[in-house]
Amino acid sequence: MLELAVAVLIVFAAAIYWYARLFPAGWGRMRTAVGLSTPQSTASKGCGGCSGCDRAGKGGCH
Repeated sequence: MLELAVAVLIVFAAAIYWYARLFPAGWGRMRTAVGLSTPQSTASKGCGGCSGCDRAGKGGCH
């Protein structure tokens, strides 16, 4: 019986993980509906302070 409970918990955790990975918008709405806080996105500062940016002006960061 204990093995069954552990197996169910593992499958449940895997289902939540893959749902969050495959459907991030739905996951965010579900977290908000349940009352959990969603991670705050940081405002992008552009490539000004990024060491991996293309400084020659040929486009893009990294």
